[in-house]
Amino acid sequence: MEYFKITETELKTSEILQKCKDKFPVWSYLDDNRLDKDFPLPKKITTRYFKKNIEADEELKNKSAEDLEKEYIEGITLRERLLLELQYFEETGKHLDIKNITICSGSRDLDGYVPYVFWYDVKLQVSWSNPSYRNAGLRSREVVTLDSFSFNPSDLESRVKSLENQVESLRKFLVF
Repeated sequence: MEYFKITETELKTSEILQKCKDKFPVWSYLDDNRLDKDFPLPKKITTRYFKKNIEADEELKNKSAEDLEKEYIEGITLRERLLLELQYFEETGKHLDIKNITICSGSRDLDGYVPYVFWYDVKLQVSWSNPSYRNAGLRSREVVTLDSFSFNPSDLESRVKSLENQVESLRKFLVF
C-alpha cells in the first residue's frame, strides 16, 4: 500500500491556506485570524502518514468525529489536510475528495466544531461540522503510524530485550 507523507510546517494555518489560494480557488468559512487562533502551529513538527486515497477512508464512512474519538482512531488535522491537498495538487494537478468530504477529526475549533475539506465543482471548500454529525460522504483520514515502528532488526532485538527486562522486574515485584 502507498502512503501520503505529510510533514508539519512552521507556517500559520492562514499561510498554508494562502499557498492553496495561490494555486487554485479556495473558499473558507473561517477568516485568517480565526484559522490561526483555532488551529495554531503545532508544539512539535511531526511527520505523519495517510493512505494514498483520492477519497477519504471508505471504512470510516458513517462515523462522526465523536465516534472516531470513542474508537481511539486518530484522524487528520485541518493543517495536515491542507498540506495534503497542496502536495497532491503539485504532484498530479488534480484534487482530493471530489466525491466525498474529509472531516478533519484530529482538529476542533474553539467552539468545539470539526473542520472539513473537499473539492466542490471548481474550488476547495473549508467549512465545519458538528462533531456528532455523520453520513456516508463525510469521512476522516486515519493516521498510519509507520514512523513509530522500526524495521531495523537490531533495534527490534533491543526493544524485545528491554521488554523482557521490564517483565522480569515486574515478576520480582509481584512475588510475595
